[in-house]
Amino acid sequence: MSEPTAAAPRSIDSTQDVARRGPSPPVLVYIGSVTTLSLAVGALSLRFGPAPEAGPLLILCALGVLSVQLREPNVGSRVSFSFLSIVMLASAAIVGPFGAWVVGLVSTLGARRQVRWFQRVFNVSMTALISGFGAWAYLLARWSSDLNTSTGLPALVVGVGVPLILADVVQCLTNAVLLSGVLHFYGGAPFGVLVRQILTTSGVAYIGYGVIGFLFVILWFPAKLGAFSALLVIVPLLAARWAFIQYGEELRSHERTIETLITALARKDPGAAARSRSSARIAEWIAEELALAPSQIGTVRYAAILHEVGRLGVPARLLRQPADSLTDSERRVLAQHCAIGARMIEGIDFLEDARSGIEHQAEHFDGTGGPDGLGGHDIPVAARIVAVAGRFVELTEARREQAGLSPVQAFHVLDGEVGRFDPTVLDAARVVLDRHGWAAVAAGAD
Repeated sequence: MSEPTAAAPRSIDSTQDVARRGPSPPVLVYIGSVTTLSLAVGALSLRFGPAPEAGPLLILCALGVLSVQLREPNVGSRVSFSFLSIVMLASAAIVGPFGAWVVGLVSTLGARRQVRWFQRVFNVSMTALISGFGAWAYLLARWSSDLNTSTGLPALVVGVGVPLILADVVQCLTNAVLLSGVLHFYGGAPFGVLVRQILTTSGVAYIGYGVIGFLFVILWFPAKLGAFSALLVIVPLLAARWAFIQYGEELRSHERTIETLITALARKDPGAAARSRSSARIAEWIAEELALAPSQIGTVRYAAILHEVGRLGVPARLLRQPADSLTDSERRVLAQHCAIGARMIEGIDFLEDARSGIEHQAEHFDGTGGPDGLGGHDIPVAARIVAVAGRFVELTEARREQAGLSPVQAFHVLDGEVGRFDPTVLDAARVVLDRHGWAAVAAGAD
């Protein structure tokens, strides 16, 4: 099941790591640069752009503030809902560059969410900059200065629709570039990877922004509905917000189902439950590094966190025995937990895609594994990721009979198990663990 993308500009407060740590000097310099650029765009828009009318500007600012106040931050995993970007896009045509800049500025200033001061400064500056850049792109692409004279579908598409599409693209790219910049300086993640991830998760939503923004502008000017058009647009958006909230409730019920299974596993095998949480964290990072679609990332996470749930069907005495004391027949029974786990979640609709990741996690990339002897890319991508994440966590886990390996030692073992793992997935795991650190995985598991 696919997840909707965030219907709002991505911001720094959507990243938990940023909220936990203070800004470094490079981050402060970057935020200062973005703020200075935003103020410069505002000043230039006031000096050279058309003067906005007070009435429409107040209405759009009120809509912007309302959209931020009604923002639903917890629709689901990494998904939020707001219609601020639609208001900003319509502002480009209705009140011009300076008015759009003011709408972005005022809307974000009214945010209720408590964030650190540097986050608020960056978010306000970035949103105003996104809105201003989009408005200038629209203004420069307009072939007619009077929207009221645009009549007929061809004239509206060429004179209004195409410039709005350009403004939409500029807003999307500006959001991705500015946010990737601050996250790059903050956490050291590759800038290009961050841009790709943000465009992948948020870029599709901007198509919807363009359509609704176009409708908003057409109703305001050629249809001559003026401020009443805001009501016609906001009512279906509020209905969409309600639908997203219901979707969020569904996702949270999924999480409760997952938690119930993990709690049951923890009672029988506490070590397996802890390994599952750590594996899920690493697997999700790997999936993001591989630029998988949001729906695939969710599937990978589900498969990873449940990859040992089949141990519920294994005799408890085998789980308590040291690995080196098991007989060959007992090892075969223990190895069946992959198939048992896949059968256990059969019939749970939202876990259907994750079943193959659980069932085939023991397949080898060279085709020598089981249960079906799959090889290469015939192995589901979730299974290939879970195999690496699960094995890494297993190697680094401290047990009663021995201490866990260090990350460097664990990767040395993984590299030595030639033919077992997908090299691309293994490389991605090395990159993300170097970036985030093993301590972050342990803390997240706790």
